[in-house]
Amino acid sequence: MKYLERFMRIKSFLILINLLLVIVLTSLFYYFYLMQKERIFSYLSDNLNKEILDAKFIIKKYLAKDEDLDEIRPFYDRLVLKSELIKGVLLKKENKTILISGDIEKLNNIIIYKERLKFNEILESNVIKVPVKIFSNNKYVNYTIYLFLNKNVITNLVEDLKFKFMFVYFFILMLVFSIENYLVNKFIVKPLIKLKNFSKKLETEPKNLKIKEFNEIKTSLKQSFDKLEMTIDDLYKTTLTDYLTRLGNRKFLEKSVKELINKNEKFCMVFLDLDNFKEINDYYGHSVGDELIIEISEILKEFTKEDEIISRVGGDEFVLILKGCDDKTYINNRLNKLLNQLNRRWVLRDYEIKTSVSMGVSIYPDNAIIYEELLKKSDIALYESKSRGKNSVTFFDDMLEVKVKKEFIIKNDLVKALEKNDFSLYLQPKVDMTGKIVGCEGLIRWIKNNQIIPPNEFIPIAEKSGLILKIGEWVMKKSFDIVKEFQNDEDLKNIKLSFNVSPLQFKCENFLFNLEKIKEFANMLEIEITESVFIEDKKKAKEIIEKIHNLGFKINLDDFGTGYSSLSVLKEFDIDYLKIDKAFIDDIMSENGMVFVKTIVNMSKSLSIKTVAEGVESKEQFNILKNIGVDVYQGYLFSKPLPKEEFIKFVKSYTFNL
Repeated sequence: MKYLERFMRIKSFLILINLLLVIVLTSLFYYFYLMQKERIFSYLSDNLNKEILDAKFIIKKYLAKDEDLDEIRPFYDRLVLKSELIKGVLLKKENKTILISGDIEKLNNIIIYKERLKFNEILESNVIKVPVKIFSNNKYVNYTIYLFLNKNVITNLVEDLKFKFMFVYFFILMLVFSIENYLVNKFIVKPLIKLKNFSKKLETEPKNLKIKEFNEIKTSLKQSFDKLEMTIDDLYKTTLTDYLTRLGNRKFLEKSVKELINKNEKFCMVFLDLDNFKEINDYYGHSVGDELIIEISEILKEFTKEDEIISRVGGDEFVLILKGCDDKTYINNRLNKLLNQLNRRWVLRDYEIKTSVSMGVSIYPDNAIIYEELLKKSDIALYESKSRGKNSVTFFDDMLEVKVKKEFIIKNDLVKALEKNDFSLYLQPKVDMTGKIVGCEGLIRWIKNNQIIPPNEFIPIAEKSGLILKIGEWVMKKSFDIVKEFQNDEDLKNIKLSFNVSPLQFKCENFLFNLEKIKEFANMLEIEITESVFIEDKKKAKEIIEKIHNLGFKINLDDFGTGYSSLSVLKEFDIDYLKIDKAFIDDIMSENGMVFVKTIVNMSKSLSIKTVAEGVESKEQFNILKNIGVDVYQGYLFSKPLPKEEFIKFVKSYTFNL
């Protein structure tokens, strides 16, 4: 800003100088013009006054003696002929014209001559009246001389003087401005152009600038360029470096991998992702998440060899470039060791945090020969590791790509299905020990081209893509609409409907908000969850379950016995119904199977939890389960899942023979 101010001061100074030059030159020339005009006009006035005096003298000399006018006529003729200012003479005696010489006109704009005429008086008049009184023959005789002025000569004289001075004035003014322009160009404009070109790197540093401010600007520009070059250098390094871990970033990875490809060196690209990192960030805060990323990056630095590459390409995503890929077993063993090393608990800021990672591997040139394809295929392999339950390593192959493409198509079709409402909620009855229908489970079905798509084909993909949230909201609203409709029918109004909630939906902030909107029928709606909702954050899960109960809903724990923490779940969490997984029901006819189910039922009773047997398909199974003490039964023995209209007909016509 200070140099801009100096530029403005220079510009203002130049304008002021030009203005002063114009004023001074104009004043001087006007002064000289007036002096010259006065000098010339004084000379002409003197001549005219002399001629008037001569004219008076001639009359007094000759007419006082009563001499003939012919004596004085030649004088007046010469006067008119020689004088530049007088073009005619008229002589009157008393009021009688006695002599005319030269060119005379009407008598107007007359000025009377007294002692001496000034030139401005001459300019303002056309005729000079000169009275002459002569004593002759013992009496005074009045004569009048009228001198007719040549106004054209006088006017031309004035205009000519003006023109000459104006010409000289403008010539000198242009000369002065030319000199000034030359000096300004030499000492200001050209240095400024050099500074401008220097600022654009079009010229080298200008030398010998005469103006102090310009030298200061030049010095400032040079310092700025030096700082800019340092900044550019730092920025270039920054563009290749991750700000948090100081590892290479995505751009660095691309540059390094392309160099390896140009060398045609075989290598493995390992895409590594921290499992459930979003939940860690959300619960413990981003600062704790950043600390965890730094700790993991240190382990990865130790893991990679000197000629291998490591980069952070996303929030919790790393890519490793490993050598020695001719031996796939060797790489697999290395990565599994790393997997075990990162499958651990951390203590950060007094928090104990459990982590694991998933990895996807692609190999150059076996799987791809360009960077983008390698990254894409290692990402596909990583996606597969996540779908297999995380904490695993997957190597890319062609079948894996086919699977991912199929899942991609299903995902896109799911989006369209949500827009077109191509889903239906089927209802499977639940009965008590007496065979009476006491409830049903709502099971979503996707109707595509008049065919039913099994849930196991699209639900896992919906969970991976996050579409399960919208699907879950649809199921919740549909369940509410159904029980609301059932209240108008005596045969149906006491039938409770349970609907499934995915782990992702369970943790979503909107879940409790949506439950609040349907709590009107909380006593007729039950929520089915699986053990996986407790695994990552038990404290948060406990809070959510407590809020669900406060709204009046009951909770069913689905697929009990398939998780690793089943017993601890029953002990720590307030569950209303325990659904025994179909796998145990299928084995109920064996001695070990019966013992296992008995154990579950007895344990549930001691905790005041009711039990539901899933997948009951025969009366033998039903009778055994009944003897064991199971409270509720669900399975094909009673009915398969039915569309709502068929379910209503089924309930109204249902009979069960024990």
